[in-house]
Amino acid sequence: MMRHFLLPFFILCFSCSSNHDLLITNVSVINIETGKVTVSDIVIKDSIIVKIAEPGTIANNAETHIDGSNNYMIPALWDMHVHIQDSSYLRLFLDHGVTGVRDMGGCVHKPTDGCESLCAEYLNQWKSDMRLGKMRGPRLFIAGYLLSGTGWPTSLSVSNKEEVAVAFQQNLEDQVDFIKVYEKIPWESYKEIARLSKLHGLDFVGHVSEPFLLSDILDLGQKSIEHIREPLLYSFTKDSLELEQFMMADGYSEEDRKIVQPWLHDSERVVEAFKRNQAWITPTMAVQYARLRYNDEPWISHPIRDQLPESVNQGMHAHMESMSASMDKKGDSLWWMALTKLVKRFSMEEIGLLAGSDTACEGGLPGYSLHEELFLMVEEAGLSPLEALQTATVNPCRFFNLKKHGKIAEGYYADLVLLTNNPLSNIRNTLAIKAVIQNGNVERFN
Repeated sequence: MMRHFLLPFFILCFSCSSNHDLLITNVSVINIETGKVTVSDIVIKDSIIVKIAEPGTIANNAETHIDGSNNYMIPALWDMHVHIQDSSYLRLFLDHGVTGVRDMGGCVHKPTDGCESLCAEYLNQWKSDMRLGKMRGPRLFIAGYLLSGTGWPTSLSVSNKEEVAVAFQQNLEDQVDFIKVYEKIPWESYKEIARLSKLHGLDFVGHVSEPFLLSDILDLGQKSIEHIREPLLYSFTKDSLELEQFMMADGYSEEDRKIVQPWLHDSERVVEAFKRNQAWITPTMAVQYARLRYNDEPWISHPIRDQLPESVNQGMHAHMESMSASMDKKGDSLWWMALTKLVKRFSMEEIGLLAGSDTACEGGLPGYSLHEELFLMVEEAGLSPLEALQTATVNPCRFFNLKKHGKIAEGYYADLVLLTNNPLSNIRNTLAIKAVIQNGNVERFN
């Protein structure tokens, strides 16, 4: 359960402007790259951390002062896979320390089941309103329409090069920040997407179109792979015996084995292709874990759901009913095991991991589910708390090539989360939030 703190009124007034000084004293600052913790005083001016010094060495002439004694400071968090369907999400992200999100697209004009995003026109309007101070919310990077061969109405068809050109023109007009590919895309179209992405200086990211080899897709330049599907799944181990045991346990038929054989042969090339192309993986463990939570009543009835559109909650209940009725619970458990091992292996291989919740698809909760993603990385996949925190702080900023973001250092932007307990000793302490600071502004929890 998230902790709500009432900050003093003089601190709240600071959020009305970014041109005031803010002094945070005696706070335990976590170096997000090394894990070293140093008690320091921090001075913030005009959205920037201008000074980090030993406690008591800075004159307290700031207009706003926060005593950080016995508190811990981390960089603010990013959720790198979300689908925004309502403005309520924006405040929920901030309340949970999430000051940056990557919206993974689709195009709906009103909320649906939570697995697609509002059209770019709405998200871009909110981006503009936030720049003007009319709204509060996280920094948004948006995909707009998906490029897909599925024929879904929320996507743009890319069955040939001509359709790819039309899709790109639409997304360029919609001022998207990157291109999202979905599934069932022909190979020639895939290559044209890669060419046009490079031509227009846009990254392309997304799913993997079967039956192609993931190593080939990565060599085309796809910057991130979302979720863990079969072309990626078999890279969870390099042990052929373990792969065989997995397929036997999951009841693979001879026909199944013929279908997956190319991906099995490609599994080690996938690991090398990620490294060679400096590509990233967003495992979205939280949404996969939702397949196992059909009896998790505290999560199903979480109070945050009262703030979400009714259609999103209906989508969650429909998904829970489907999972409860599923006849393949053993298969779901086996896939979960393989997913956790893949996340651990990729971390050990130093392949870039990005934290993403797939909110609000299949029960995801804006803001809160990003923390659950971190919990799962540590408690299920075996990452250290520091490794998990990196996937939601410094890694997203490196992905977007954002200079002066993602760390607590002089000259960096002041996007910070103040915690009452140390997240390095227990990753669940990321929810022990005392204050969220965005661009030097102190956010308040109600």
